[in-house]
Amino acid sequence: MEHIVKIQTLRWLGKDIFAIEFFLPKINPSPGQFFQVRTGDSYDPFLNRPISIAAYNRGKCLLVIKIRGRGTRLLSEKRPGEELIIYGPFGKGIEKIEDRKAIIIAGGIGVAPLFFLAQHLYKYGIDFTFLYGTKRKEELVLKGNIIRISREAIFVTEMGSRKRATVVSALREINLSDYRIGYACGPKEMLKELKSLSLPFPVYAFCEDFLGCGCGLCLGCAIRYYGKYRRICEDGPVFELKGIEFEE
Repeated sequence: MEHIVKIQTLRWLGKDIFAIEFFLPKINPSPGQFFQVRTGDSYDPFLNRPISIAAYNRGKCLLVIKIRGRGTRLLSEKRPGEELIIYGPFGKGIEKIEDRKAIIIAGGIGVAPLFFLAQHLYKYGIDFTFLYGTKRKEELVLKGNIIRISREAIFVTEMGSRKRATVVSALREINLSDYRIGYACGPKEMLKELKSLSLPFPVYAFCEDFLGCGCGLCLGCAIRYYGKYRRICEDGPVFELKGIEFEE
């Protein structure tokens, strides 16, 4: 479904990371779902950009975007009051929130859909820890918001901080015996490392790192899942991590 929305705010959150807010009532998105966003007024760039929903509350929608190329840079140059053409929401998000103590594992811009999930966990009174890592301190975003709703929030960076670690190495230092479910989103290499840990609870991966066109045409997001090919944009983007067969 096409929506023409008016940008309410556009603000910078960190290094090459910005947030767009707009009002879009009468939808009910689930954590993990995304929009396809038209980046310009013409068909150059031709493909829309799949952007995860980072928050939705009473019609107000938040997108958190990292500049990766020309399309996302064009989005960063828009101004409040300008119109934005979006389609969706797409994908099969997490519709049923499990009432089990959870750990959220976010790497880089993977924080966006997991922040939306964290709001749902907070809303339903589910205990969770939010582990979030980036390469550099200036790339950490939404820290105050995460601290406010999490029982425990852990932030790590690979460089430029006294607490140097990756999310995977930090996870190894946490007593995981009380956790019953995990949710992860981040670069493909991060997800591969997480799978190799054989964690003692199911982990559901938000696979946005794989998305290409976001609308099922390019087949670039196809992954093997329990021996069969699945399109992330149509069948996901949320899959149980142990079932994803990563290419070597």
